[in-house]
Amino acid sequence: MARPKKTSDSEVLSAAFDVIAREGFESFTFEQVARATHLSPAALVKRFKSKKQMAFLARNQKWDENLGRVNAEKILQLNGLTGLFEFLRLIAKSVDSDRLGEHLRWLGTEAEDPKARKKVAAYFGETRKIIQRLLEEAVARKELKKIPDVKDYAMTLEALIQGAIFQFGFLNEKGIQKHLTSRMTSALCPYLEHDTDFVNL
Repeated sequence: MARPKKTSDSEVLSAAFDVIAREGFESFTFEQVARATHLSPAALVKRFKSKKQMAFLARNQKWDENLGRVNAEKILQLNGLTGLFEFLRLIAKSVDSDRLGEHLRWLGTEAEDPKARKKVAAYFGETRKIIQRLLEEAVARKELKKIPDVKDYAMTLEALIQGAIFQFGFLNEKGIQKHLTSRMTSALCPYLEHDTDFVNL
């Protein structure tokens, strides 16, 4: 009789991420992940030792996936000011606003884990590079006025995006994409060469 196919660690961690995002970092249980993966709680404990270890591994895997999306061909094809706002839409889409509070809580716990910090830093670093490239293209196309230090301004905008996501979690508003677009519009206004319809970018 053939042995049943083993569920890979990657598959378990993907399912665990969904469970943790739904139930909460502190509240999820091995039993819930076991039901999602058709494995026993004992098997999960044997593989991952503790809930905290499983949660960090699941989040690290998700950051690897996010980093892969940042480097995706679709993003590399974005150009200029239109590309910058399309990139903003992709970031907004990646943040599930229904789970934003849990996302922010989880992000705070990652400061405890050196591997997680490294992955988060890599993701933010790639994000800044993309923003810098799109700003440089927008200046070259005369969509934006010359920016004295584009690299520094890209870091400012990247910080603004992350801060706006955090801010949105405490506002009684709907639509994180609209919120991010509004904040980005305010930041770019001093450099606009002409009136731009940001809504239709």
